Amino acid sequence: MNAPNLDLVEETKVAFDVEAINEIIDNIYHYLSKHKEYLNGLNVFPVPDGDTGLNMVLTMQGAIAHIQKSEETYIHSGEYLEDFAEQMLLNSRGCSGVILSLFTQGFTQITANNDFSKENIYRAIENGYQNAYNGTENPREGTMLTLMRALKEKYAELMPLYDNPLTIIQQSIPYLKEVLNQTPEMLPVLKQAGVVDSGGAGFVVLLEGINKELSQYVDNGIPLHNLLKTAHAIQKLLKKRLKKAHKDQTALSILNLDFSRIRNSRLAEAFQNAKVALSNFHLNHNGNGKTISREKIIGDLQEIDNSWNPEIKDKFCTEFVLETDQIKNKDKLKEKIGHYGDSLIIVNSNNKYKVHIHTNKPNDVFEEVSRYGTLLFTKVDDMKKQHKNFLSDDVVDYERDKSIFCIVSGKGFADILKNLGADDILCYGKNKPSVNQLVKGLNNLKAKNVIAASDDSDILMALKYAASLCKANVHIVESDNPISLISIMMSISKDYDIQTTFETAMNNLENIRFCGIAQSSRDVLAEDGTQVHKGDFFAVYKKKIVLSNPSKNQLLTNVIEKIVSNNNNLVTLYKGANIKNDEQLIKLLKDKFPSLDFEEYYGGQLNYLYYITFE
Repeated sequence: MNAPNLDLVEETKVAFDVEAINEIIDNIYHYLSKHKEYLNGLNVFPVPDGDTGLNMVLTMQGAIAHIQKSEETYIHSGEYLEDFAEQMLLNSRGCSGVILSLFTQGFTQITANNDFSKENIYRAIENGYQNAYNGTENPREGTMLTLMRALKEKYAELMPLYDNPLTIIQQSIPYLKEVLNQTPEMLPVLKQAGVVDSGGAGFVVLLEGINKELSQYVDNGIPLHNLLKTAHAIQKLLKKRLKKAHKDQTALSILNLDFSRIRNSRLAEAFQNAKVALSNFHLNHNGNGKTISREKIIGDLQEIDNSWNPEIKDKFCTEFVLETDQIKNKDKLKEKIGHYGDSLIIVNSNNKYKVHIHTNKPNDVFEEVSRYGTLLFTKVDDMKKQHKNFLSDDVVDYERDKSIFCIVSGKGFADILKNLGADDILCYGKNKPSVNQLVKGLNNLKAKNVIAASDDSDILMALKYAASLCKANVHIVESDNPISLISIMMSISKDYDIQTTFETAMNNLENIRFCGIAQSSRDVLAEDGTQVHKGDFFAVYKKKIVLSNPSKNQLLTNVIEKIVSNNNNLVTLYKGANIKNDEQLIKLLKDKFPSLDFEEYYGGQLNYLYYITFE
């Protein structure tokens, strides 16, 4: 009998059980969390609203909270990681969280086969980058995407030099830091602010956390697939009740095995008991005085072998939605695809079929069913287009044809928009909403068509993915401030059809002129080149710093003088959450500008002290 290869110093694969992965991911999350404030501080605008680190942390936190952590739920670690990536996307927040989730999703689509060889890890990194790039509108150099591409390129360069993928990633990190330091030259806004890209920095921090957690396994841990082969051989030896174990090569391999290199605690215990049994048949205990049964050892190894069957790595949990007029019932569809695999579940609603099947050939299944209709969603290939809830046990009974859904951070703005006719408001406060929160908000409307608008462009990516997962047809207005939402609500009518409503909303985004007043979190240059010092108050008009002053009241006066036009007669101030009642301010402004009317409302926004509109 030939012994399985246990000389694994140059082995190229690393595998972990679900419990180990849970612990590793949790530690990586805590490492990222420690660097949260550093990442938040790299915001490119001097408004103290940096939340890149927070969004990345909350994205991982949400996935950790919602993932199924039972080993019995997953066939192997590749399947677990794919599920974790899906939970990251559902719980992603802000552009940084969504882009990171897209990379993770693309990566785990490749490693879902549980192959962690250096070649497959490269394919995973490549697919992760491509998935993130394709999923980002207007991708730019100098961002997290640049760092992802740099990892792909450096990994490919180092592959001929190292066998272990963890070593390659480890050796790539210094180069990625060099690229990160070059990002200010790629994006003018970064250079002006004197910072590196926060998303790119977050990606490097995450890789450092991964390296920190996995460095102990570089060229050290015994891969699971080799241990499983050995476990199978041990069962045969114990069943034969081998008398001369010292002459059998497999038995000798077990007797000389370094058990510290076995990461799975169940396997380590079973192998330890097997070692005792093989080394001395007449003792029949595990060295600690505890009686052991050869039959129990065989049973334990068989149970582990069944639950970690390496042949299962080629099987995929596949889902799709098929719309067809050619297949009349579930039995007909079962006849056509049942032979492709097992665990077949078919849910039928009119001419649409939602199908779940475990198969080695998902692409063949898709090709087969495409002959009879249109695939509306496939889990394996196209996460962006999936509509997991399109057909389910909780199909929505629409209660209205259309709804308006607004997403704002300030409680005051939420009340204002509600009074202007918005059907529902998601008031998210300090933390950006996750994809999952947005999906729930959209579904709760129970509307066939929804127009959705947010007060922050950083929410748009999450909103677009939420739209692909909810049960309504969602039209997204690409707004980025609460004043635009007010402008939208003042211009539309509930009597319009959905297309007219959407077009009207888009056409009236910038009807109201406004500026934002904030306090600078760092030294920065205004649009005209003048210095804005940390702690100064400044005004942002059309996304540019136009004025600054150490005195807030003086700045407000200067802003009105600069921006108000001859046809303006009303100036409205929307106070932020951190502004206390200041009756003297309105009196001062009225005295200074007697020809103008002034109104004041509570907006409740966190990042700007005031929004000021001119009508």
